[in-house]
Amino acid sequence: MAELIDLKPFEVRDLIERENVLLVDVREFSEYSARHIKGSLLLPMSVFDPDDFPELKGAKVVLICALGKRSVAAGKQLLEVGVSLPLFNLEGGIKAWSEAGLPLVLAPEDYSI
Repeated sequence: MAELIDLKPFEVRDLIERENVLLVDVREFSEYSARHIKGSLLLPMSVFDPDDFPELKGAKVVLICALGKRSVAAGKQLLEVGVSLPLFNLEGGIKAWSEAGLPLVLAPEDYSI
């Protein structure tokens, strides 16, 4: 049975380095634009539809949000519709990733929405 597994930031980094991983950021556009993990795909919760989620053979999915709450909600939705990909949640979200000193893509200094 599929499940959503919490991973700490360094565990996610290690997974990215050794596996085929799809990083899915479920924050809103303004949050993502300010800072995000390189290579992550933006699928905001405001328009998130688990029925349209891509099924990528051999991929592991890491769900990301600001603190790890919205990503858990997205993971539960994916499990409810029967997504069979391995699902992981970045525990503590982008905040924990940043606090661990891991790299983020940042908006330019003069960036505004």
